Amino acid sequence: MSQKIDLDITSVIYRPVLIRAGVAALFGIATFLFQEPSDAVVNYGSAIFFLFSGSAMWEYLRRDPVPEGMRSPLSLIAAIWMLTALTLVGLQLGDVSATVTWITIAAGLGVGGIAEVWAWTWRKSFAPARDHLIAGIVGIITAGLLAAMQDLDYHRIFGIAGTYALVVAVLFAITGIGYWLDTRKAVKEDGYQPPAP
Repeated sequence: MSQKIDLDITSVIYRPVLIRAGVAALFGIATFLFQEPSDAVVNYGSAIFFLFSGSAMWEYLRRDPVPEGMRSPLSLIAAIWMLTALTLVGLQLGDVSATVTWITIAAGLGVGGIAEVWAWTWRKSFAPARDHLIAGIVGIITAGLLAAMQDLDYHRIFGIAGTYALVVAVLFAITGIGYWLDTRKAVKEDGYQPPAP
């Protein structure tokens, strides 16, 4: 998958890609472990997911190989996710209903998904951008599911958000591991010296 991508890109990008995959995997697993989550588990758990996902996106976008223009949609994603995290904490502290929780999560995933599709438009000049299409579409579909379902309780909200997280985890784990293996092989076999992140 990553053989055609310049090593100077893969060697710098694989870490933030794997961090995003790891954050998504942990959240996705947590949503299946908590079968009857309380409002606090859903709001705080989702807030932590959005917070660390936004941080991972920030780490990704500030790397030198990322094209300057592509940083706009990536910055928007990071900002939306951070704002979503803060909103979810506020919802829990304000003891607001599950309806507002799913609207907040749907907005974060939906707007973030649209921005990821926008980031995908840089795929010709920056090959790793191609992964943002699938992640963006999954975010938009997840937001649509949350909006379309009736009588969403915290269990369903957590489950739907967790499914999104697991899809993203698998997508970016495959990509990140591929980049890491390409870099490792070049370092061991060809004496490649990766640039500083």
